[in-house]
Amino acid sequence: MAARVRLQTDTVDIAGIAFRVSCRFPKPGFWARRHPEFLTRRRPDVVVHIVYDERFRGRAREALSDTVADAPRVLRRGRVLLLSTGYYRATVDRRRVSVRMAAGFDVAGLMRTLAALWLLERQTLLVRAVRLGRDGATLACGVPDAALAGARGVAVAGWIAVTSGPDGVTTRLTPFLDHERRVPARGSARTTHLWMPGAAIAPGTAAAPRPVGPARALAVLLPAVWQADRRRPALERTLDLATRVAHALQCHEAGEGAPRREELAVG
Repeated sequence: MAARVRLQTDTVDIAGIAFRVSCRFPKPGFWARRHPEFLTRRRPDVVVHIVYDERFRGRAREALSDTVADAPRVLRRGRVLLLSTGYYRATVDRRRVSVRMAAGFDVAGLMRTLAALWLLERQTLLVRAVRLGRDGATLACGVPDAALAGARGVAVAGWIAVTSGPDGVTTRLTPFLDHERRVPARGSARTTHLWMPGAAIAPGTAAAPRPVGPARALAVLLPAVWQADRRRPALERTLDLATRVAHALQCHEAGEGAPRREELAVG
């Protein structure tokens, strides 16, 4: 008799939403424990069950996992939301998600999509950015690595949850980061400044920041948002939230060599 495979379960806090992820294979658990500081014992807000299927039919067999698009096709059938990509199919029924995934694929892309869907309902965007400063008061979006060289040691890059509220903009770190080192203890921060790409600055020239308006900031923010749901109501909500963020932050262009550590805003 074959040994029974034990169901493995982990609950991960993604910007205040607790996702309980279960699977009979260890790969989802490896993802959940990659950043153990996000594990939680809270009662789950969303329950995700993943089944790996070696017979999965999609584009997964035609490309490696890192070349199959993560952007899902989203359809609604009654109260159920259907998500599909080249390597998974997911059914979202209120707070329960059932997933069939091609064997061997990581769950990070799936979980990022689910997080973006739930966060959007909570007036929050998932943005590809770098959070700077010991207090996380500066956000850099689309700025080349060379322009952030002076901020090493106080930079966290990846997908960051961004919320604009009555008291300003709050940013929260998520498990979707570009590194596996432990993240700063201050996961949530009040962010007041936004840095974006600017003109290159000649070597030896002072990198004076140039203020820009919210329209320019919006043009940089929108492409950096993980837009899981591309249906019109979701797109309109994203535009509204991104507009609020752009108006709430002090926005500057950063050329190469800026911002330096001493220029970072402190919240």
